[in-house]
Amino acid sequence: MSFVILFNVLFATSGFAQENKPKSNWFNLYGFGRTNFVWDNQDLGRSDLFVPANIKVGQPRNPNFFIGAKQTRIGIDFHQTVGNEELFIKLEGDFHNDASDATGIFRMRHALVKYKFAMIGMDWSNFFDIDANPIAVDFEGPNSSTLARTPQIMFATYRSKNRLAISFENPIEKITLGGNITALPERFPDIIGSYRVNGDFGFVKGAALFREVRYESDQSRSVFGYGFTILSALKIGDSDRLKFQGVTGNGIARYIQGAVNLNYDAIFNGTPEMESLHMTGANISYQHFWAKHIHSSLTAGWLGVADNPNLKPSDYKSSFYGSANIFWDAVQNLSFGWEALAGQRTNIDGSTGSALRLQMNATYKFNHSKK
Repeated sequence: MSFVILFNVLFATSGFAQENKPKSNWFNLYGFGRTNFVWDNQDLGRSDLFVPANIKVGQPRNPNFFIGAKQTRIGIDFHQTVGNEELFIKLEGDFHNDASDATGIFRMRHALVKYKFAMIGMDWSNFFDIDANPIAVDFEGPNSSTLARTPQIMFATYRSKNRLAISFENPIEKITLGGNITALPERFPDIIGSYRVNGDFGFVKGAALFREVRYESDQSRSVFGYGFTILSALKIGDSDRLKFQGVTGNGIARYIQGAVNLNYDAIFNGTPEMESLHMTGANISYQHFWAKHIHSSLTAGWLGVADNPNLKPSDYKSSFYGSANIFWDAVQNLSFGWEALAGQRTNIDGSTGSALRLQMNATYKFNHSKK
């Protein structure tokens, strides 16, 4: 229904009449089949997401091995020319709805309509940039990454070298309750503005976020969150890439991969009011091509929360993420990847836990276009 509404609004505002017929259209069916082989030196819930915040502290190690194919993906892009412009529709899904389910459940990854300066639907958050994401076997990525997809409405500059964008994204709060406090539905979308500079060097993108987290104690109250991130991918030589992201802010844990399940947007402080938690993180990755069909990436990430007296000794304080891999494109569309990952979690009281993961995957891609 939202797609139909967008068609009507955009066509009306662009001055198109019913008699304007599409000049051409085509679609692209794409995706891949993927199988993962994972060994952990301790129990991480048999999840193919390597999240340092989930590492157990002070518990015996229970190594485990598992195989999964939940990352298998299928999608369709539809392009239609209307006047001199292109209407673009994307639908994409995989089977990774539940990280701990070996068989997987089909889920939506992308479902969007884009026309000129407007986009509506499920897509990458404006607080992220997929081009800055490290190349890895790990499906999660660095703990400080803001990798996220969310339903949204976005407006961006059109046909320009650099890109200014503002988005209104679906609000989801992750808070630590206490006392007689209950969570309330959000009244406003999360608002994110970004600017990306593109050039022969690669790109640099900065983004800022503002959001409201609502709750009820003695009355309905709000705590506001704000955050900033900078992302980049720089060209080194003919084919190598250096990628970086830094992120900081209050009440933005739900946008950070390594903190999304910590409920660190805001915390109960023993009074009728809650307070937001400040988090800071960074990750860096270097991709090197040994040959045309062989490349490796070395990635490191760190994420921490500022001191707060309301956090318990056993609560999360910080974590480290590190990975090294090698990919081989064996033949056209068929590739293999091997990776070693190490992670460490540190609690408020200084206690630590660590984990090591060895994994590989085999991926066969397909792509079929038809006019």
